[in-house]
Amino acid sequence: MRTFARRRGIHLGITLVAAILLLGLYYVMSASLYPGDYSSGWVLLGVIVFLAAYNVRKAFPFIPLGSSAAWLQAHIYLGLLTFLLFAIHVEFTIPNGFFERILAGVYVSVFVSGLIGLYMTRRYPRRLTMLGSEVVFEHIPVLNRQIREAAEALVLQCNSEAETSAIPDFYVRRLRSFMDGHQDLWQHLFFGSSRRFHALLRELYDQMRYLNDNERSVLSQLENLLRRKHELDSQFALQAALKCWLFAHIPLTWALLVFAFFHSMLVHAWSGGLW
Repeated sequence: MRTFARRRGIHLGITLVAAILLLGLYYVMSASLYPGDYSSGWVLLGVIVFLAAYNVRKAFPFIPLGSSAAWLQAHIYLGLLTFLLFAIHVEFTIPNGFFERILAGVYVSVFVSGLIGLYMTRRYPRRLTMLGSEVVFEHIPVLNRQIREAAEALVLQCNSEAETSAIPDFYVRRLRSFMDGHQDLWQHLFFGSSRRFHALLRELYDQMRYLNDNERSVLSQLENLLRRKHELDSQFALQAALKCWLFAHIPLTWALLVFAFFHSMLVHAWSGGLW
């Protein structure tokens, strides 16, 4: 942990120094009236191409081009640095042209999605590990259905054997909606909240005071199923977010490259060519 913190501090320090140098170069060029939009644009495009190449590197891990971990670190810190490069390129203003604003919007979308992905890839795997055994994402709906069917079987058995309908009534009134589908997805994603789950547990424990031993045994089994359902809902929310993020960030990156290519062609066409 100490080695990781030290390495992260070094990388942040290098990024900060690079940012200071870029700002100093920008102010020097501005003072000398040197048009730096072309050079900053090509540097920004080159960095974005390098960042996009990380996905190509992951597709061909057998090519000796450095470790995937090193590529990831470069991807993160250069990605952060692109925000300053972009601000320098647009001279810290909002672009005027329609096409330029679209391009700026695509870049901001890529940058923000990258920040979201950085947060999720740092937090969500740790939370998934704390949930216990790993669950294959595609199996979660099947497991949810099995839990719901097991809970309903317990309730039906209790309804036919018990003298009162306390457990079936409680299940229909409070637990059935929780057992059906994926619940509290936003709470699992952003807050890690279990407030609804713990409220249901408290109500379940309150019911036990009025039941006999057999009915308490049924409630204990329902409690276990409730806990498992809560874990699966959290697994589904976190894994779905990680998968959906990739389907957003990668296409946006390639769209950014396409827009940037046409932007560079238009700029140089209006200025008289590449040379």
